[in-house]
Amino acid sequence: MNIYLIRHGEAEHNVDRFRMAHTHDSKHDLTELGRKQAQVTAEFIKNHVTGSIVLYSSPYLRTMETAKAIHSLLPEGTPFYENPLLREWELGNLYDFNNRTPEAKKEFKAAGQFYFRYPNGESLADVYLRSSMFMHTVVQRLLQQQRYENLIAVTHAAFIQMLLAFLMNWPVDKLESYEPVENAAVITLKEAYGDYHHEKIFVPKID
Repeated sequence: MNIYLIRHGEAEHNVDRFRMAHTHDSKHDLTELGRKQAQVTAEFIKNHVTGSIVLYSSPYLRTMETAKAIHSLLPEGTPFYENPLLREWELGNLYDFNNRTPEAKKEFKAAGQFYFRYPNGESLADVYLRSSMFMHTVVQRLLQQQRYENLIAVTHAAFIQMLLAFLMNWPVDKLESYEPVENAAVITLKEAYGDYHHEKIFVPKID
């Protein structure tokens, strides 16, 4: 089974991260550019993915909008599911970049990005665990059923990075300063002889 990981298109908080202080992360909409990116990526998927498909999405607004754009161009009857395991790295209910306490800054410096757990939120280690749960509870079940040739998961940058880290056995120190994938980019995962390999195959370009 081919696995395609897709990051959502550009969202409001990608342009203004301080929106996170008053609007929950799950409710950030796509920007106009983000909607164009989602449409271009949807066209790419339509033209390059053949065979039976199942589509999963994080339930966040920006991922659902991206996934719906993709689903609208897939063959009629293609299954489409929300799955909260695919959600974004939670930095807390309302995260204010202007209001980080000295205690939190001290703890972050001591723990590092991978282990620091945000108040009312998650550490990257928690996201890593979620990614492994998605593989074991969703992907492995689909592989056993052999019902679909392709799985598409529309998710977020941190989740994609942690899923790759889990499958590729990357060391923790490699995860301290990762570069997120571009908005609406497509990464493929393929298994060969028990090992997974990944490749970024598409990044939308908007004139």
